[in-house]
Amino acid sequence: MEQLLTPEFWLGIAIRVIRLAAIGVGGIVLLKVTNALVEQFFLPKPGTKKLYLEEKRARTLSSLLHSIIRYTIYFIVAVMILQEFKIDTTSIVAGAGIIGLALGVGAQSLIKDFITGFFIILEDQYGVGDYVVIGDMAGTVEELGFRVTKLRDFNGILHIVPNGSVTRVSNHTRGHMLAVVNVPVPYEADIDLVFKILDEVCITVGKSMTEVLDGPQVVGVVDLRPGEIMIRLTAKTVPLEQVKVETALRRLIKERFAEARIPPPLLLNVVPVAEKKAAKTGG
Repeated sequence: MEQLLTPEFWLGIAIRVIRLAAIGVGGIVLLKVTNALVEQFFLPKPGTKKLYLEEKRARTLSSLLHSIIRYTIYFIVAVMILQEFKIDTTSIVAGAGIIGLALGVGAQSLIKDFITGFFIILEDQYGVGDYVVIGDMAGTVEELGFRVTKLRDFNGILHIVPNGSVTRVSNHTRGHMLAVVNVPVPYEADIDLVFKILDEVCITVGKSMTEVLDGPQVVGVVDLRPGEIMIRLTAKTVPLEQVKVETALRRLIKERFAEARIPPPLLLNVVPVAEKKAAKTGG
């Protein structure tokens, strides 16, 4: 009790409280400063500096870097607070290293997810907003982290894919896409008239649709089938808009063929061999 009444004791308590407050405030200030620096580097304000990276990729990397910095500062602050209470942090750090090693051996798949996620982001294989195919799943990337990738398919189902299982990725959002339309035409049709109509359709669609980057153009006859010949049209389009261009081409071709009275290919009456034998035997 006598020690509690001494000025030295209360002075020591006050100093410790001030030091603890300084550690806490310093941690908060350091966190805010580092977050501001990360935001300034990856996502500068409009009119100041140009983005160093593509916006989607920059947002992904900045979010991940925010998390790493935050937990690192939390760990440093915790160690400094323990030191203020005269707790030997050397053994704690060493023990944490041993525990981390043990967890690493037992969680190899988790480590694989993190390493793969790091290289996915570093190499910019895909980003948030891209439409990708990973294995047997396809969808738009809603979230990309170090451990998992979240895909939303056309039906609205959210697929969560561990990054360690990503072995091959097909990205449908990078560069142009190719719209392909195969037009069946009967043998008796005027082939010169058909090509003239298709050329006019290509010109009309190319001028009227902003989704078209190059073309469309008539490739030519690509197949000869019983009862019909196949003519192919192609066009380069912006990502994920090739279906819209293909639909417009087919609709306009149908209208122009009807105006020119070009008949559709005749369906061949193919009778299976078993039915032919049954007809001959009367069975």
